[in-house]
Amino acid sequence: MTTYRTIPLLRRLPLLLALLCVYPFSAAAGETLTLSIDDAVRMAVEKNLGVQVATYSPAIAATGIRKARAIYDPLLSALVNHQGSNQQVAPESFTIDQQRVFNFDTSISQLLPSGATASLSFNNFWSKDNLGLRTSRFAQPQLALSFSQPLLQGLGREVTERGITTADDATDSALADSTQQALNTAAAARNQYLLLVMARETVATRQVSLDLAREIEAQNKGRVAAGALASYQLQDSRLGVLQAQKSLLDADRAEKDGADLLATTLHLPAGTAIATTAPPLSGMAEVSESEELQTAMQRRPDVVKARISVRTAEFNEKISHNLALPSLALQGSAGVTGLDESYGDAVADMGSTRYPSWSVGLSFSVPIGNNSARADVAANRLIASQARTRLAATEESAGLEVRTALRALASAHEQIGVTEQGVAAAEIVVESYRKRQQLGLATTKDVLDVVAILTQARENLTVARASYQSAFTNLWKATGELLDRVGILQPGNAIASRERKGTP
Repeated sequence: MTTYRTIPLLRRLPLLLALLCVYPFSAAAGETLTLSIDDAVRMAVEKNLGVQVATYSPAIAATGIRKARAIYDPLLSALVNHQGSNQQVAPESFTIDQQRVFNFDTSISQLLPSGATASLSFNNFWSKDNLGLRTSRFAQPQLALSFSQPLLQGLGREVTERGITTADDATDSALADSTQQALNTAAAARNQYLLLVMARETVATRQVSLDLAREIEAQNKGRVAAGALASYQLQDSRLGVLQAQKSLLDADRAEKDGADLLATTLHLPAGTAIATTAPPLSGMAEVSESEELQTAMQRRPDVVKARISVRTAEFNEKISHNLALPSLALQGSAGVTGLDESYGDAVADMGSTRYPSWSVGLSFSVPIGNNSARADVAANRLIASQARTRLAATEESAGLEVRTALRALASAHEQIGVTEQGVAAAEIVVESYRKRQQLGLATTKDVLDVVAILTQARENLTVARASYQSAFTNLWKATGELLDRVGILQPGNAIASRERKGTP
């Protein structure tokens, strides 16, 4: 049966890589947790404290929508009042007029989407005195309906619900910020995972290099003992072993640092080792630059937030034009009044509608010059222009980032093919030099030099594979779709509609 020790050294690398994935160097300290790259990203986003903090902002902003909707809460008012006075009827009279007045009034008012305010009031008035006249005691209840409808300033649902609209936009903006935080965390975790995989592949590569250096040293010792090799060449082989050991120690330290960093990012308990799996290396897929740019314009949180800012600024500019208009309102009221000595009879008298009352009219006001409103219009116009310019700059930056990521992805894919050929060529050269050494046509230093070239070629291949995966990370981050790629749902991935507000 073939064992690990009988496998040629140049072909041990894939087996070592597989062993490292299942049994990482740091696994000896405690429990081992096997995670794929997508599992690690999801865990990082789920447990990251910064992301958890960011998720509070949309919830807090959403309370602003609820608060703004309170403009449609009916307003109930009540007044209870008792007044009394003792007055001398005439300057030389000893008669004292003792007047007592009692009021109990209640009303309910409601704001309407058009900007109108409707109010229903029920007022109760009782009066009595001690003069003994027919008017010394009476009750006068009154039921009235009144309204006030703006005709210029404040007219329309948009103006009425401007607070709801701006609160809704603030919630969308907070969602974009939360998504950006999650996106940054996902990209960082994915790249850290790739760095750890690359570090473990480097450890495996350098372990094979050390094994090969030791094998060359053992062969040299046998050849020196047989008199077929000069003894000074043992120093070359010994130096090669020491250099390979140092390189392995450096790689081992880098692997432990990478594992510790990823474990911290994932908020794993101390002593938990992470067993990684090599991300699949698929072929270069057909990627359309126009489609990726379109995706970025729709999904990137910074573009989303900039577009929300434009939406808010243009809305405020529109509203400021309305608020700069003169105040003109149609006002009216209608009601019935009852009158009798007793309160019950007075209420019944209301039903006869013998004492109706009504009014209708216009109310107009405007500041002379209206400078404050005009300044608000000018300011909001500038703010809207600023927001549009900022959006254009953000979209331009996003486009550049997407195109750069696409070029990096294409280059990384080509680098894999080049480095694979470099490894194959270096392996052939090493085999050739080892045969030449056995024939006395190459020195130990010559063999160690080509072994170093092979080691570097393998590490170059490792870097190329990691760079290829990292290029996908950068592209998906640039387009804003990384969270979807790993199965993380975020409500702020796209521009939210205003359905929460109940308006188009």
